[in-house]
Amino acid sequence: MRINVRRYRRRRTGSDSIGFAQPPFSAPFFDRLVYLSQSINQRRKTDAPWLVLVTDDRFLCAGLQAGPFPLNHCRQFDTLTPAISAIQQWPSARLVIDMECRTQPLMDTLDSLRRLRLYPPYTPVHLLVRADDVDRRLFCRAAGPFNLIERQSSASLLQQKLSRNHRPVTFGREWFTREEWAILRLLTCGESLRNIACLCDRPYSRIVYRVGRIVDKLGLHRRQALLHLLHRLAG
Repeated sequence: MRINVRRYRRRRTGSDSIGFAQPPFSAPFFDRLVYLSQSINQRRKTDAPWLVLVTDDRFLCAGLQAGPFPLNHCRQFDTLTPAISAIQQWPSARLVIDMECRTQPLMDTLDSLRRLRLYPPYTPVHLLVRADDVDRRLFCRAAGPFNLIERQSSASLLQQKLSRNHRPVTFGREWFTREEWAILRLLTCGESLRNIACLCDRPYSRIVYRVGRIVDKLGLHRRQALLHLLHRLAG
């Protein structure tokens, strides 16, 4: 009698051996297709963020996270280095830099962003700049092909500007060249034009010409105005 009960129990539950184990349940193809379409169309947070924000302003970050979808799916970083690593991990995310962030000097931040935007894979970069900060706006616009957004923009306008398709990079005359950018970095460090000519191994007249080109791209009238602008941005 015991043998019959054991056989009946094994007949119901299956054998203990691996070869006779019951196969795991797999949903039919139609059910899996419906589940896939629901996961695509459903507005829910995924593992990859929609926005990678670099700022030390907690109020700005809290406002975005409390905003509408997909702005609330935001990953915030205090510095630029971990944000660049996050963009490499999630290429579909939007990289937004708050230019009022004081955790890194302006020239160092723009130098890293120029490498992202002007060289492969040409990562799109969005800069949040205050509307009343004219000096910073002009300098960031001439530093590279960045998408400048007013820091006081509403949530709907910010989402609209971040969702636009960006044009491919074209090396125009309105941005600083590699040589002009190197001269600007040396000017920020307090070097004179003759010292810059020696450091860059270029004629002095060449450096004067490039500084004139920088002044024209920024819409300034003289060389002294450029030095005052760099001093204000560094301060």
